[in-house]
Amino acid sequence: MDAVSLIYAGKETETPWRFRLDEFGWRDMVTALGQDTLPFAGLWCDGTDVHALFMPSPTQPLAATLALEDGRYPALSPARPVSAVYERMAYDLYGAEAMWAVDVRPLVDHDVWSATAPLASAPGPAGGRKGQISFQPSEALLAAGGVTAGAGPATGRMETPLHVAMAVSGETILAAETVSGYAHRGLAARWRNSRLEEACRLSGRVAAGRSVAHQAAFCQAVEAACGSKLGPEASLIRVVLLELERILLHLHTLAGLAHGAGALVVASRCAWFREKILAQSAPVIGSRLLMDHCVPGGTSLREATALGDLCTSLAKLGEEIYPGLATLWRTYPALSVRLSGVGPVVPALLDRVGLDGPVARASGRDCDGRRTQRAYHALWRLTAGRQGGTAEDRALILLDEVGESLRMLGEAGPRLGLTAGGRVDLSVEDGEGLGMTEGPWGTVQYWVRLQAGRVAQVFVHDPAPAALMVFEAALPGQDLADLPLLRQSLGVNAAALDG
Repeated sequence: MDAVSLIYAGKETETPWRFRLDEFGWRDMVTALGQDTLPFAGLWCDGTDVHALFMPSPTQPLAATLALEDGRYPALSPARPVSAVYERMAYDLYGAEAMWAVDVRPLVDHDVWSATAPLASAPGPAGGRKGQISFQPSEALLAAGGVTAGAGPATGRMETPLHVAMAVSGETILAAETVSGYAHRGLAARWRNSRLEEACRLSGRVAAGRSVAHQAAFCQAVEAACGSKLGPEASLIRVVLLELERILLHLHTLAGLAHGAGALVVASRCAWFREKILAQSAPVIGSRLLMDHCVPGGTSLREATALGDLCTSLAKLGEEIYPGLATLWRTYPALSVRLSGVGPVVPALLDRVGLDGPVARASGRDCDGRRTQRAYHALWRLTAGRQGGTAEDRALILLDEVGESLRMLGEAGPRLGLTAGGRVDLSVEDGEGLGMTEGPWGTVQYWVRLQAGRVAQVFVHDPAPAALMVFEAALPGQDLADLPLLRQSLGVNAAALDG
């Protein structure tokens, strides 16, 4: 039997797409996943059970649930390597041990917390370390010469709080691995038994620059759990917010890449264009950060009735500025040369870890969640893909997507009326729901369980775990000076990883 059939053979639950397996069924599922291409979306623990989420199709979730036995469960990581990140998180937070896991390093708990397994029914004693986190290199890193260089929070530079420990020869990276946890904010604990409004607010703080994607997916999950659907105009307003966020984050990333490559004129032009967009949109949207404008049941904007005119205005601004920016990027001396050899990513690696979004599209993969989302009907069209998989290809994909998103705003503007989208009154009942959006760096999914009018638990799928694995795999052979360019071009985000 294949993995899907094995999951469906489990016991039905109150959620139509989630099935409970016994240990033998779970083990059979893991074995089948070794030869199966079933897309894996995430794994999480609630203290009693462990859950694995899959997506047999872009719109159809399928989850398997297994009761923990003495705090243990058979690991998924031998069949799905990216699940190792989720297994490490489940152990750090709940003490749930993944048997036969491929990676048992701590992810966010480095023995400095006030309690171990803080979300377990009986948390453990406090960590024994004080001060700086102790790092034990893996055997592979030691075999390459041990840690001879590092980059991360202690360097004093403005970079993502992720420590990279490296073995180097001259200026070439031989081996590398990362140490995360610096950005951990305890979101899983803060979501438990929270009010809908507070839970939505927290979802907007998971990762800077991705607030709309996370809050829209959270709201979709809540609405699905409540059995409610938004009207077409409210859904379209969320699309506008998502595409505006994509434009702003892509321009920010492009500015950083251009600056790191020494193309200061190009970087300045990207930042200037971004600022022009913000200057027009902030008075209508209500903030520059685009936080807290997707709420359960609808949207919340300062001047919602002016959103259609804003879309038209931004599209015209794009017609004036974007073509020149795209030409400048493609013709600026040495920019292409500087980026073309940085971090080539082969499709096989993407398939192994399940990374989608612009990184995958730059390596020849045809993947964009917007094509299957009803709200994007008649707006989305295929963005031209690239094949090389280098930082240059990824930058050009981001540049293309800026133009496409500006076009979509222009087409959405006339479809937005003066009703401000409307709001749906949610009847909050016990249940589970799943929501999904295509964020700036790929698929963002939320699973939400509602209980007694509150949010009982939240699980988040973000591209961050897969992006981290691609980053680690791409580092060997790269020049030390290319590390920031590689990290930026892959969208590595420590906050989204650490939770």
